[in-house]
Parts: sequence; structure tokens; C-alpha cells
Amino acid sequence: MKYFNLNIDERGIATLTFDTPDSSLNVLCFDALYELEQHLVRMQDDRSIKALFVESAKEDIFIAGADIKEIKAFKDPGETAEKLRQGQEIFNRLENLPFPTVAMIDGACLGGGLELALACAYRVATNAAHTRIGLVEVGLGIIPGLGGTQRLPELVGFAKAIELITASKRLKGDKALKLGLVDASVPSGYLGFKKEEFIRDILAGKLEAKVALTRQGIKWYETITPVKILIASMAKSEVLKKTQGHYPAPIETINVMEKTLTMPLQEGLKVELEAFEPLATGQISKNLIELFFTSEALKKESFSKAKPRSIESAAVMGVGTMGSGIAWALASHNIPVRLGARKMQSIAEALSKMRANFESIKKRGRLTEREIGLKMDRVTYTTTMEGFAKVDIIIEAVSEDAGVKKGIYRALEQRVSEECIIATNTSSLAISGLVEETEHPGRFVGMHFFNPVAKMPLVEVIAGKKTKPKTIATVVALAKKLGKTPIKVKESAGFLVNRILLPYLNESAKMFEEGESVARIDSVLSDFGMPMGPFTLADEVGIDIGEKVSAILYDAYGERMQPSGILAKMTEMKWLGKKTGTGFYVHKGKRHSVNDEIKRLQSQSITLEDHVILDRAILIMVNEAARCLEENVVSTARYLDMAMVLGTGFPAFRGGLLRYADAEGIEEIVERLHVLSQTFGSRFEPAALLVKMAQKQQTFYSEAG
Repeated sequence: MKYFNLNIDERGIATLTFDTPDSSLNVLCFDALYELEQHLVRMQDDRSIKALFVESAKEDIFIAGADIKEIKAFKDPGETAEKLRQGQEIFNRLENLPFPTVAMIDGACLGGGLELALACAYRVATNAAHTRIGLVEVGLGIIPGLGGTQRLPELVGFAKAIELITASKRLKGDKALKLGLVDASVPSGYLGFKKEEFIRDILAGKLEAKVALTRQGIKWYETITPVKILIASMAKSEVLKKTQGHYPAPIETINVMEKTLTMPLQEGLKVELEAFEPLATGQISKNLIELFFTSEALKKESFSKAKPRSIESAAVMGVGTMGSGIAWALASHNIPVRLGARKMQSIAEALSKMRANFESIKKRGRLTEREIGLKMDRVTYTTTMEGFAKVDIIIEAVSEDAGVKKGIYRALEQRVSEECIIATNTSSLAISGLVEETEHPGRFVGMHFFNPVAKMPLVEVIAGKKTKPKTIATVVALAKKLGKTPIKVKESAGFLVNRILLPYLNESAKMFEEGESVARIDSVLSDFGMPMGPFTLADEVGIDIGEKVSAILYDAYGERMQPSGILAKMTEMKWLGKKTGTGFYVHKGKRHSVNDEIKRLQSQSITLEDHVILDRAILIMVNEAARCLEENVVSTARYLDMAMVLGTGFPAFRGGLLRYADAEGIEEIVERLHVLSQTFGSRFEPAALLVKMAQKQQTFYSEAG
């Protein structure tokens, strides 16, 4: 036997230990499932066995889920359905063993791992930070396929089961106990004691009655079928509101659970399998799985061979929207942070914003008032640049003005240690140019966060010509400590994300200038899957900021980046977007409506077909992304796609910008760019890389699936 070790002691207590060879993880590949079945067949007829405990030999891992590589490889519908049917039967065999079964969960228990645990009669979890329990398949574009949709509602109720599965929630041990998903939650060091307690109760015939007293009963109204149907209908509406129908897996989850309300388990499992197969072999799942693998690769990336320094304290210079957000991220991860600004009023406003962020988390039950107090107590401030002598890193987040930034660097170098890293949050300025007059350019680096910092997971890390490898390693490690995904990009105007995104916003403004409506352009691109239309986004970012960055890109890249004249006109009129109440939209509280006054800035009155709007906005990004790869701004197409998903909200279900190009066909993309170039201007002339790829029939990803 390769994956499981079975031990049966003199009391008849069987312990089946999952220990995948040559791996730090346990995942349920099909070979492991087939071996599990052999053990179950053997134990089923062994009358000496009084109970079975399923455990893991891995540190901080119970079972991390099914083998995602095998899911990604699913292509043949018949083979996929047959393998899942076998998996369901194996878990049924576990459920039907003639003695009590207990899953001992210490660490990640996700997806297929939780489905195995659900097939056990009882579950014990640790309340350690590394223990997370959940059915997370929806995040990969599929539904639970080994009984999760059928067994979870029996424990936590219909409504809660829908919520947990469709949101891919990961529960801590104590929360899982409160919901009735597990039957005990103990510290890691007490798991062995709890096992012995369960054994005593099993041998004494007391466990079933004892657990029945502690399990949370299903709410009475959830036993009424019409009420469950209403719950399902409401859940579908909420999911559609959040996903715009682009992600079929959460809707299919609800459909399966609704359809199987009155079915026995075996019939319900057939319905679950029928829904699983087309999702698992579909393109959306393949795209989401590819992004998952990229995410896992980035977790291991250091982008430097140097060993990072530990960051024990930090400072933030400039405490506007970005600066206060960065300071909050540091404080929320228990890193003492000192705020630096010229005016006390600015600091007071920053502290207020930080406090508000913590309060919003407190409302969700994830922080206590005491915890907030401890985090805020780590925040100090200065209006005179004092108190920076011992900080490990200073993150500068002042306005996008090279002269202002250089002045701050000169002042800081007189006040900090030689080891102190100075990072700039610039979104477009060249690092080397900013630090050409500094004494220690090796410690300077770009660390570009995205707005809002609390929600946006991407950090672009940019090395100047003299930035030291240790500096890069340290900011990459810090970004990960803050829960962010760092991606190293080459020093160039706009770096990566803004260089690709600004042409999209600029082209949308040009289409509006030509006569197309704000609402229609926003609608077409929202329907494509963008989280918000380009004009809604422009108002969120600020029209003046868009104009400033557009000018920097125009200076760097020439005619193809020529800004739409409408941005300068709007800036002059103080129509700056949400922050002034008026931009492309008029904003009143949470509501907004199209700014009718803006129509007078249109120079023509054309109407474009939907596919033309879409191609002009999206293909201009594909074209610029190809140039970024040509120039080695980012190392791989996968990292570029992840940056666009995390930094702009490019639809994950499409797998990223370049994976979308692959799906459309590179030859087709080049042909459409040629047509756009002839019709709307040379800015659409296909990048040399795209032309070369089309000629050689290449793709950005080695696998079409």
C-alpha cells in the first residue's frame, strides 16, 4: 500500500493514516481513492474492528482536496462521469461501514477532503490557525462531486450549506463546531486526548447519544420543502447579482441541491454527478484551474536569490487614500507603522480611515475591540520627519510628482539607517530616474499597491537599475506577509498593469468622443465580464489621475498612447469623478447616473456595434500586453494574466487577457487588429510578437485546454 497506513490495536480501534509519499500534501488522486477502497473492503468484513479513525501524517494538512491536475485533465465526458461515480461509491462504502468512523482533522480539510470527512459518522477538528474546513470547488469552476451537495445540508442546514459551498468558505474549527459541521474542536496538542475520549465513549456505547446532544439541530422551517425552494430562489438571485451569470458553478450547486431536496442519497448523487461532468470538462473550469496553478507558483516566487530581511517596523510617507491604505495593511498585520505628513489634519484623517477599515472587519465578527485597540496602538505619527532612525522600511505614497518625491528622498536619507529600504508607491514613474541623486540607490525599489489597498491583492515590485537583490527579496516577502500577491515587473513607464489598462480607458474615452454613449460602452464591457465599465472605473480612480498617467505614457510610447482630449477638459472643469461628485457620472451617495452635461464634449455622433466596442477596448489591451512580453516587462504570460486579474479585475472565468486571446485564436486576433487599424488608426497595428505567433500558429499557453 502506497498512500494509507492501516493499524488496528488490541481494542479493535483501526487508524487509517493518509501519507502521500514524497509530498508535503495529501490530495485525493484517483490512485489514493482506489487504495482507500481496498482498505475499506478489507475492514468491512473484519468483525474485530470497533471503530475507524481517519488521520493524516502531514503537518498542518488533513486532506487539501482532490488532485487538481487530474481535474484539469478531464476532457472525455464518459470517462469523467465514470471516475466520479467510482469516487462516490468509495465514499458510500466508507459511510456504510458497520462501525463508527471519525475524521481527525488537523490542518486543511478542503474540497474532496471534506467530502471524505462528511462520509464519516463523526468529525473532530483542531482550532489551530492552520485548520480550515470547506467545500471550495466552486472557486475552480466545478461543484462538489463526491457527495458534498448531499451530505453537508444534513449537518448545517440547507441555507447554510448553500452559503458555504457557493462562497467557497473556509471555516475555522470553532466556527465549524458552532455550525454542527464537526463534533469537537480542540487545540492541536489535545487531538490525541480527544481521540482517546471518543474511543472510550464508542466502546461504552455512549458516543452517538453524547454527540446528538451537542449537534446543532436544523432550524424547523428548513424541514419544509417550499421554504427550501424559496431559500434556493433567493440564493440564485444573490449569486447572479454578484457574478452576472458568468460563473455557472454556484448556480449549478443551488440547482442540484434544490432538485435533490426530496431524493434519497443515491439518486441525489446521480444528479450531482450529472451536473459535475460538463463543468469539469468545460473551458471556465480549465481557465480557473490555470489561474490557481499560477497563484500557487507565485506563492513560491521570491524573484531574487538573496535572503530577505525581516521587517519589524515601517513608516509611510504621504497619508492620502493610498498611504492610509498601506499603513492600515501594515498595522493589520501587527507591524508597527509611523505615519509621516506635513499637516496634522492629514494624519487625523488617515487614522480615521484606518479605524473605519478595522470597524468594518469587526462588524463581520473577525476582530474584537481589544484587537483593534492593540493594532491602532502600534501606529505613531510625525509632521517633522522625526522618529525614522530605526524603521526597517519606509513606503512613500505622496502625489505622482517626481520633484516632490526626490525632495522627500533627500530628506529621508539624512534620517534613516543605511539598511533602511525606501519603497515608492509610484504607479508610473521610473525608479532609476527618481533616485539618480540619492546616496544609496540600492535600497530604493518600487512597491506599487492598488486602490483600494484593503481589497486589491496585487503588488507590483519594480527594481531600478541599481536596486539590490536583497531589497527585492525583502519587499516581496513583506508583500506576502501583508496577504498580497507580489509580481516583479521591469522598470518602464506605467510598469505592467497601468500600461495595459490605460489604453483600455483611453480607447473608451475616444469612443465616447466619437458619439457613443457612456452607458452603452460600460454595459458592453460589463457584459464581457469586467467588474465595472471603463467610465465607472475612471470615476473611481479619478479623472485627473487618469490624465496624469496618460500623459506619462504618451511621453514614453508616442502616438499609440495619445490621450483622449476629453480627460484634460474634464480635469479643467473639475469633473474628477467620484471624489468631486461629478465625472462621467453624477454621484449621490451610493447611487450614480450619467452626467448629461458631458455630452457637449462629444465631437461626433456615431453609433458602434457591440463587437466593435468590445474589440477596440479589449484588443488594444491584448496588443499592449504582447509588447510587454516582447520587452520582458514581466517574465511569463501566466504572470501577466494573473496581474491583470488581480490588478484590474479582468474576468477570471476567461483565464486572463492572454488566455482570452488564445481562446479567440491569435490569427483571428491579428486579423481583427488589422481591421481596427485600417478603420480607427495605427494604434491598433498588431504587435510584432502577435504577428510572429500568428504566422507560426503559436499560443501564449502551451495547452489549449
